[in-house]
Formats: sequence, structure tokens, C-alpha cells
Amino acid sequence: MVLTCAMVSYFAMATGLGIADIATKYTGPRAGVVHLFREVYYARYIDWLITTPLLLVSLGFLAGLSPSDTLLAILADVLMIVTGLLAGIRGSHYNAGERYKWGWFAVSCAAFLVIWYVLVVGGMKAAKQRASKTRGLFYLLTGMTLLLWTAYPIVWGLTEGSNTISVDSEIIAYAVLDVAAKIGFTFMLLLIHGHGDEDNYILPDWFVNPRAGGQGLGREGRGNYGAIPGRDE
Repeated sequence: MVLTCAMVSYFAMATGLGIADIATKYTGPRAGVVHLFREVYYARYIDWLITTPLLLVSLGFLAGLSPSDTLLAILADVLMIVTGLLAGIRGSHYNAGERYKWGWFAVSCAAFLVIWYVLVVGGMKAAKQRASKTRGLFYLLTGMTLLLWTAYPIVWGLTEGSNTISVDSEIIAYAVLDVAAKIGFTFMLLLIHGHGDEDNYILPDWFVNPRAGGQGLGREGRGNYGAIPGRDE
């Protein structure tokens, strides 16, 4: 789903969809008369609104985070993306507009810090209960995710924020980050992680199997809990 959503987003941008011209800061000659516009690809924000929660859900299941902590990370992520979008589409050709843009960006960064807190504090604590192989993979993917996600606001500040870097350079920078953060993440998760004798389960049985009928519904009526079978089961 992550890669499919990213593909649709990039196809939309390549065909001229999901793009808006936003007034940006201009300090050149006749700055009070001439307005400079910059292309803002809001389609990528729609992509992030779908794909980044999925990545956080994967990390939450991998670490064994509680549903409340996972939900907190997802809600903070949604807030981060939405306020980032509002910052991106806020015109900044005059001083007040620029202050509003960076104000929205500050809110987005604050939400990002909440994600950091949940993954580093809650995630590390929960992962200690996992087998060493699962715990190591969580540490690796979380470190990679937080490092790459930190680069996104830096790119934003140089592009949509301050209009320092050209749109072409912005597209290349975001494309490199997206490939690493999405393709790299999913392939590492699927290829590195395998269930062995020493691994704990990631998902309960009711989450991955059809609901059982009649007997065996379990206490909550969703089927019996159980580990994903290992090779010896």
C-alpha cells in the first residue's frame, strides 16, 4: 500500500495534477509590484497523509507498542502533514504571510517531536520485550526513519519555505528521500525480518486470519489469539 500510494502520487505530479502556484517571497527590483509564484506539489502531502501512518503502524507492531501509543503517533503524524500542507500553500509574498507560513511550519515540527518521543521513549521500552532479532530490526528501521524524516523539514525550509532552492532541485531531493524512506523501509522490513524459533509474534492471530465462527471466538469474539506460526509449527 505504501509503494502503491507513492506511485499514484508521482504519476499525478508527472501528469500535471496536484500542483498549485503559490505566491512566494520576492526581494528583487519592484518587489512591491512584482509577485513571484512557486509551484507547490500538494499531491505529495496527500501521499504522505496515507503512507506515513502506515509506516508508523508497521513500527508500532514491530516494537509491540500499545494501541494508545500507536494511535498517538498516528494522530501526531496527521497533524504534522496537515499543518505542513497549510504552511506550503500559505502565500508569503508579504511579511505577514511569511510569518503565518513559518508559524504553521513550527506547529508541524512540534507534532514531529511527538512522533520522536513515542518511537524513541515508548518504542524502545516496548522493543526490549521482543526477541533480539525483532528488537534489532526495530532499532534499525526506527533510526533510519527518524533520520530520513528529519531531512524532510530541512528540504521544505530551503524550498517552499524560503524559496532558496529551485523547484527542480526540490523534486530531486524529495524523490531521493521518498525512495529511501518508503522503498528502503518496506524492503528492509520484508527481506530482513523472518520468523525463527527465537522470534516473538508481531500480529495476533485474529488480525491476520478470517474471523472464526461458532466455537473458538475467544474472549472478545474476534478469534483466538495466537502467534504467527514459525517454521517448526
